Amino acid sequence: MEQYRARKFLIATHGHFARGVKSSLDIIIGQTEDIFLIEAYVGENKSIEDEIAAVLKSMGKDDELIIFTDLLGGSITNQVLRVTQGRNVHVVSGFNLPLLIEVIMADAHVPASEVIESAIANAKEQLVYVNKLIPSHSDD
Repeated sequence: MEQYRARKFLIATHGHFARGVKSSLDIIIGQTEDIFLIEAYVGENKSIEDEIAAVLKSMGKDDELIIFTDLLGGSITNQVLRVTQGRNVHVVSGFNLPLLIEVIMADAHVPASEVIESAIANAKEQLVYVNKLIPSHSDD
């Protein structure tokens, strides 16, 4: 009998970025369970490590957690890595909305590492300098 594994998500950012991203996700894909937010350095002085620990405590022993952070090398990513070592956790830094949508909507039976690698490749294609796609009218 296959063991049930829930896939949970954490969006951890500086400021209110996480809340804004979650708002966009709700509009595009609808309300989604198992998405946690950490908005660092706003309001009361909550410890990021304590907030991460609370998310980890909510997980079952076979659950996996995919954490999205805003900046590689930033304080949030560094703290996430300190607290989550040795757990069933995947950390993706420098995310964008297409990446989040693809990972969150992915089939939970596909290994998280495969989902993340594919989503990163696809998300990179979404980074486009759109002006370069529009024909210039100055050439007339």
